[in-house]
Amino acid sequence: MNRNKKAIIIVIIILICILAVFLVINGIKHVKEQKNKKEINLQDNEYMHVELDSNGDKVPVPNGYVGSHVTGENEINTGFVIYEGEEEVTDSNVTDAQKNRNQYVWIPVPDASKIYGTDKYGKKWGKTYGFTTGTKEDMDKKNINKEDVDELTGAYPDNWKEYIIGVMKIIDRKGTREPGVVLKYTAFLERTTYLDVPERLQKLDLGARTTDEFLEQMEQEFNNMIESVEKYGGFYIGRYETGDLSQDIAVVKKGNIDISSQDWYMMYKKCKTLKGKNTNLETGMIWGNQFDRTLMWLIESGNKTKEKIAGNSTSWGNYSNNKIKYLNSSGNAEWKYHKEKIPTGSAELTKANNIYDLAGNVCDWTMEAKDNEYRISRGGRYDISGAVYPASIYEANHPTNNRDFYGCRAMLYIKQ
Repeated sequence: MNRNKKAIIIVIIILICILAVFLVINGIKHVKEQKNKKEINLQDNEYMHVELDSNGDKVPVPNGYVGSHVTGENEINTGFVIYEGEEEVTDSNVTDAQKNRNQYVWIPVPDASKIYGTDKYGKKWGKTYGFTTGTKEDMDKKNINKEDVDELTGAYPDNWKEYIIGVMKIIDRKGTREPGVVLKYTAFLERTTYLDVPERLQKLDLGARTTDEFLEQMEQEFNNMIESVEKYGGFYIGRYETGDLSQDIAVVKKGNIDISSQDWYMMYKKCKTLKGKNTNLETGMIWGNQFDRTLMWLIESGNKTKEKIAGNSTSWGNYSNNKIKYLNSSGNAEWKYHKEKIPTGSAELTKANNIYDLAGNVCDWTMEAKDNEYRISRGGRYDISGAVYPASIYEANHPTNNRDFYGCRAMLYIKQ
């Protein structure tokens, strides 16, 4: 056999081996995807009970809460609402219930691997996303490869990638990430401000007493949330921006105006108070991956388009450039014309799948960290236009910032 024939045979063998490896990898990937998309077997347990939405689909409702029976509030695909307390909520008593009972909306997560990954050391990380309208101009402006973008939602990985099948890698350990701690920043010609350090943690009574303990605390909180999502198939997001932030106990109720002017640390602490004495669930500040999952779900459900999420959110948010009819703190209808913060859930225009003010009004602080000095807020704000700060925008700022356009969004998950 001459050299040319041998070379051809070797090339063919190599190609066959490459094809075999490709098929094996894709087979593993397919099995993993099928495992992640397995049907959730919901049954009543000590922490929750199963309710049916208007289509007959099962929803896990934490004990101490009831699923809404209000028209338009009891379908998963358009926003299944739960109310704190045991009394049934119907069309006849909904107005009172919205003002006086904490409320959350169910966010389905059919594939948990889309919201988190595990690195080669076994640590779980949140998968956070950037969003694009999908246009070539938008992708060129954001320096995004088309292959990295989900065609339906316009979402693409932010600072992470799949290293190998089933193993996630954070590209820059000091970039956007969760869970993570931030330590300090030094402003120009000013003294250094220390952030997640023992003095601050202990003074505010945040649970942990050292920076390392704070990281461990957040990692445990993140892991517990992920385990719940995997068991129950989703999580709950605060229907309204978190209120009563200057009080001892926070609320998620319609019409609240005490929704800003506290720093990240105080909001982190206040979101935990939402659970009250209920031992069936946990509450906290929303994670970045949960906020992103919510935006994806709005698109998947048909409520919003990529353009309204990543391009211009003016049509469904309280921004500086739109006119909104809302109910003021006295319950009277008013028109907002310029830069003005409005009470939670006070304008129907801002509702998306029964969640209010995801776009505009006040920014929602999240648990996500960036670099060594920032926390991330989402959703835009009332003093900037919806084209500049659409719902998908994230803003990095110092967690000690307590301006009146910074608020927060709570999440709730059932114990497992």
